[in-house]
Amino acid sequence: MIKSAIILFLTCFLLYLPFTRVPDYFDSERAPGIIIKEGTGSRTKIMAIYSEYGKEYKLELDSAEYASKLGKKLELIYELSNPQKAAVSKLWGYWLIPIELAWSFGIFAVLLGIAYATTHKPHPSAIAEQLKSEEAPKKKYQ
Repeated sequence: MIKSAIILFLTCFLLYLPFTRVPDYFDSERAPGIIIKEGTGSRTKIMAIYSEYGKEYKLELDSAEYASKLGKKLELIYELSNPQKAAVSKLWGYWLIPIELAWSFGIFAVLLGIAYATTHKPHPSAIAEQLKSEEAPKKKYQ
């Protein structure tokens, strides 16, 4: 039961991913971006600059992760109808979001626990009822 539940969960989760990403995976464009540092002092921000039809857009990045990668290129994914709405095209952060993973696996664990509890130690009266019940009448040609 556990193997089939895990396979079903992973299949549903992997089918769910491409249709729920923001910006949309299927309708979005990709552009190369360059990591820069913007601002001075305590107001320093790490940004990615990308352009769409000659107009530049900026995406704020995580300072801790990208501070050592200044000047490097990365791939951004953005909505064509709303180019300022962008995300870094990478596994952790675009495809796998930590809070979404935590909720998904948490709900899976709870539902698996409920299924296990209801099927693996039935009440003695339920077993006795099953044993004394008659089989359903068979159809004529079975």
